[in-house]
Amino acid sequence: MSDLYTRLFSPLLAILLWCCAGAALAQSYEQLYSDYRGSLYQIRLIEQSSNSKAGLGSGFQITADGLIATNYHVVSEAVHQPERYSLKYLSVDGQEGDLELLDVDVINDLAILRQKGEAGKDHLRLAKTAPSKGETIVSMGNPLDLGMTIVPGTYNGIATGSFYDRIHFSGSINPGMSGGPVINRNGEVVGINVATAGNQISFLVPVDKLAALLEDFKQEMSEGNGAIVLQPVINRQLLKNQQRIIDQILNADWQLRPLGDALVVGEIVPAIQCWGNSTDDEDEPIQQVAKGCTGQDVVYLSESFDTGRVEYEFFWLESNGKLSPSRFYSGYAEEMSGFYPGNSAGEDDVTNFNCKQQFTTHPRDGAGGKEQDAQDDAEPAQKPPKANGNSAPAIARTSVCVRRYKEFPELYDVFYVSLTVDQANRALVSHFTLSGFTKESASAFTEKFVSEIQWH
Repeated sequence: MSDLYTRLFSPLLAILLWCCAGAALAQSYEQLYSDYRGSLYQIRLIEQSSNSKAGLGSGFQITADGLIATNYHVVSEAVHQPERYSLKYLSVDGQEGDLELLDVDVINDLAILRQKGEAGKDHLRLAKTAPSKGETIVSMGNPLDLGMTIVPGTYNGIATGSFYDRIHFSGSINPGMSGGPVINRNGEVVGINVATAGNQISFLVPVDKLAALLEDFKQEMSEGNGAIVLQPVINRQLLKNQQRIIDQILNADWQLRPLGDALVVGEIVPAIQCWGNSTDDEDEPIQQVAKGCTGQDVVYLSESFDTGRVEYEFFWLESNGKLSPSRFYSGYAEEMSGFYPGNSAGEDDVTNFNCKQQFTTHPRDGAGGKEQDAQDDAEPAQKPPKANGNSAPAIARTSVCVRRYKEFPELYDVFYVSLTVDQANRALVSHFTLSGFTKESASAFTEKFVSEIQWH
């Protein structure tokens, strides 16, 4: 009888326990929202001429005196065009008010604001420790202007393959939730909503980045220097960030990978990932094998301007034997004009590119290349030197273009393209873009990049 009882009622008991656990979990999420809803706000970017919403995000109060945290990208237009845009908040209970922008961290996409007038009564605490991997955490925010929403998900640690620390969160962050808090079961903030890749894959800024920004802000205020001027702050952050990235790259062990008759640069650091493809139509007069490598994240400055990009790519081109050397050369020479910078920037952000074009030689033992007769791109390129057998150095037509950041004059975008011209039916095209780097950093990268490429 006892065996029969076990067989009949054990599955039923398991179902009942699962249902009870699910109900308790739902109640705990509901309680979390009820307990902390007073700390949540919709952040509104207001276009002043029309007095209408131009952008929406989420935010949360972090101090008793009315400091609010959100993403930098939610408020960036108010940073760049304060004469055109202002910021307002809307509480869960419908209270509205003006916001003052106090401090930013563009590298980690964070901003601190203050409520003008009376501060909200509730605020969230920042967690001192990270959750355990697999722990359930809850994202809060205002998706698509539909009202405040809670999204439970899983903490999966810091995502790999990026220059920037981001938490991998298994939950759906939707537009409008940017800048909202992600809390643990104790109601402590462990991260800030920042991005999603869809399919329950989202990313959070770790809360320690916000704690550091808040501490820096308090330190500035304690020194009595008045309101923080944001442009010099952003400039320092960008300079420090590009130095951190270039140091990682130059100190890494560069691995070379075969491509045609050459060895080219592969994945230098985990934050740079490479992909490849090749021509699949054998009737094409020029066969192509391509390898492209790029950093997975950039630094957002405005809707039309991002920086911090590192990318490079190579193309091995080979004639199928049906083209004369002159037609082969003219066919792939078009590659020189087909490249463009990987980052977005407008005429208000950067100067025009200033380009230099020259022929360079590249020893086949990989000892590095050198320039010959550098000249401005407005002048016609002179004829390349003659190659002398397979053991002679590879000869390339190389163009280096530079444009300066108008608000951050120590930083530049650097654009490099090089095409070998010493073979009748084979060629290597090399390209890289660095965005937001100093001249010194770009020069060091260029020298390393050119010296690493080798020929069989």
